[in-house]
This record gives sequence, structure tokens and C-alpha cells, in this order.
Amino acid sequence: MRIVHVITGLAVGGAEVMLQKLLRTMDPDQFDPVVVSLRRGGEIGDQLRAEGFAVHDLGLTGSMVTPGAVWRLRGLARELKPRVIQGWMYHGNLAAALMTRLSPGDPDLFWNIRHSVDDIGREKMGTRLVIRLGGVISGAPKRIVFNSGMSLDQHGGLGYPRNRSLMIPNGFDLDRFRPSPEAGAGLREELGLPGDTLLVGVAARRHPMKGHEAFLKAAVRLRAGGSNIHFVMVGRGVTPDDPVLRDLSGRFENESPVHLLGLREDMPSFLAGLDLLCVPSLYGEGFPNVLGEAMACGVPCVATDVGESREIVADLGRVVQPGDPAALAAAMGEILAMDSKARSDLGARCRARIQENYSLEKIADRYAALYCSG
Repeated sequence: MRIVHVITGLAVGGAEVMLQKLLRTMDPDQFDPVVVSLRRGGEIGDQLRAEGFAVHDLGLTGSMVTPGAVWRLRGLARELKPRVIQGWMYHGNLAAALMTRLSPGDPDLFWNIRHSVDDIGREKMGTRLVIRLGGVISGAPKRIVFNSGMSLDQHGGLGYPRNRSLMIPNGFDLDRFRPSPEAGAGLREELGLPGDTLLVGVAARRHPMKGHEAFLKAAVRLRAGGSNIHFVMVGRGVTPDDPVLRDLSGRFENESPVHLLGLREDMPSFLAGLDLLCVPSLYGEGFPNVLGEAMACGVPCVATDVGESREIVADLGRVVQPGDPAALAAAMGEILAMDSKARSDLGARCRARIQENYSLEKIADRYAALYCSG
């Protein structure tokens, strides 16, 4: 079955990584996947090509659609003759709908929405327009996949049909993301820290919705008692070059315990090296991948109540309201106050939850059943 996945871009991000994992996991004897990216370039695109997957791009450098891109999409529709077209993210969904109209053979169209809309007024003007346009034509896809029940409900209020919507969560590779005592020792050695230092991590690209400032304000509160805690922040743009992060990182009484490491290629070992992961997002999350990845590594988590975070963490971590540094600091302090055995036992239960509910194989089976639903 030829499936064409149409996605906005192939830089590193939650949707892009989930698509990559899905392509790697689904049965190649049953499914023939092709990826079409609206934008050129991207690390995930390079990796997919190196792994032998067919990847095309429409050459866009921004969100403005060009006649050449539409012509290219028309040519790919006729060349590829897809049986299924799966859109990913708002712009990719709209392009997938257009590709379906241009394709021979009346292929099945599915959309995939991976963003929560707590307040559409907080979105950029262009994003608001695309969300609204998607609602107008959302009767076109056969089914709309959400990775968050909260996002499904929010979009239902924006005109997306609830009777065609379903929730399929993200899945995780439990062989890649797993506990590793060596990772903890290696990360502390890299940072020049004693072996008994407690490490709290944040892994998110630099964006206002990710809550970096709230996390650093919470970190100052948490360290006020002189605890032996360091804070390790990674992600695109999370570097000392950012003046806001640099300023907040310097607001500790003594030498700053904050490490701004930027983009990392070793996320499994980075996450496995932590004592606690924090997801301090303010809004906009659908299903934060990093929560499941950290829990699969046996690392407890503290998160804000956005997207599917509460459902993922369940009763194995702490969930607080967004934008409340005091609550965030208190929640992190509760877990860090546990002795090492209690925290290790909690981490083992975190991994068991991911294994039971979010293994990549189980999630891939649900997509396979969707595509074969006729």
C-alpha cells in the first residue's frame, strides 16, 4: 500500500520524529511509504534519505505557497499514485488535502494534528488563519488523528468534526530509550560535577510557549536552601547567547548551577543521565515526546498541565499549573527529596507505564489498522 506522508518540514521536532519512528516500525512488506515535505532541508529528512526512504520536498522556504510548489505537488500526485495520503501538522494537512484532489484513484485522506490550542488568540496571525481554514475544510479527511485528547476536544470547539476524530498517542522505542547508570556518570563528568550531584533537565527548543523562564525562576527557588542541584537545559537555541536565559541563569546567590547546552544528538543518554526531567511548557503542547522518552529511561518527571502531560505522567510524577514557578519548584523539590532507592523505584514504575501503554509497536499497529480500515 503506497502511503504518502505530507508534512510541513523535516527539521527536528515532535511530529517529525514521530513520523520517522512510524516509518521505521511499520511493516515494509505491507506499506510503501513516501514523504513529501513542504520545506527543503532538515535533519530528519537527511536521516530518512540515508535510511533508504523516499523523500521529496516542494522547495518552500517559508509559509507562502508558490505556483511552482503547487505544480510540483501535482506532478508528485500523478507520479506516486498514492492509496493513502497522511497529512502532518496544519500546513501539511492543507497540502495533503490539495494533493488528494490532484491524485488519480481517489486516495484516502487522513490528517494528523499535534498541537493544542488553549487560547487561539495566543497563536500567531498566520497560525490562526491556517487553523481556521483547516476547520472549514475538515470534512475532507476520512479521519483526523490527534495525539492528545485535550487537543481533540479543543479542535472540536473550533469546527473540526468530532465524529471523524480519534486519538492515537505517540509511541516510544524502549530499546533506544532505557535506563543507563553509565549515562549519569558520563553526564556529570562532562559537566565537571561530583558524582552525587542531582541533575534536573529541560529538553525543549527555545520558544515562548516552552516555559524556560518559568523553569529558571523555579530553579532559583529550589536552590535557595543550598541544595546540591544543577539544572541542565538542552534544545535548539538554548545557549548562553540567549540574553534572557543568560540573565536568569545568573540570578543565583553563588556560582550559577545552570548549564545551557543547546541542541544535542545524544538524547537517550542525556535523558537517562538525569535524576528528574521537567516540562515547564505554558501552552501549545499536544503530546510532549520528551515526557515519554524520559519515563522510558526510568526518570521521574514534573510537568505543567498542558496537552496530554497529565495523562502521560499519571500518578508517577507531579503535574502543576502552567506559569507558576513556586508550584514548579515545590513539585521538583518533592521528588528530589526522595532517597535514591525511592526515586529509582519510581523510575522503574515510570518505564513500566510507558511499556504498557505507549510502546512504539503498539502505536504503529494502530496506524496500520487505520490505513487498512477501507
